[in-house]
Amino acid sequence: MKGFKIFMGVAVAVLGVSFIKYLYTQAKLLKGICVRNTTLEWREVLVNAIEAVVSGQQPQATIPLELEMVNSSDLQVTVKDISFNVFFDGTHIGEVNSQQESVLGANSVNELEIDIDLDLAGDLGDLVMSAIGGDNVIEVVGNIKIKASIYEEYNYPYQLKLQGSEILSETSGECEL
Repeated sequence: MKGFKIFMGVAVAVLGVSFIKYLYTQAKLLKGICVRNTTLEWREVLVNAIEAVVSGQQPQATIPLELEMVNSSDLQVTVKDISFNVFFDGTHIGEVNSQQESVLGANSVNELEIDIDLDLAGDLGDLVMSAIGGDNVIEVVGNIKIKASIYEEYNYPYQLKLQGSEILSETSGECEL
């Protein structure tokens, strides 16, 4: 009976240390991933699409958006899903719904190319003046779902807000590698 108690004590200690190491690794993972915009070229294409609709022309249906994902953790992760909404001066004009999987290696920087699907139907009268004025605010906001293991998926919020060609704010982790 004494041997069994020693065995159980050692087993509980090993499990406890393993669990603490696992929690530490996952906490490090949460801090080790970020997303940043790589170029603002898509902004001009977006403004041109809105101006095309206003002038009665057919706009471009999708706009490419390039993001850089930094994984500064020691774990490989998989991007499972990207879901963003795009706003032009507070009016919803498009979305990104990408379910293409991308593997981010440990301590790596990866480029993701996704498409903004424009939805420029409806009354865009409010957007005419701001599109012509050029001092508009474009906001991309949403989540990126990342799979870290068989059982774990995390949602990373992302927000990009720009006015003209100036980035007002971009939020999604701390980009350090």
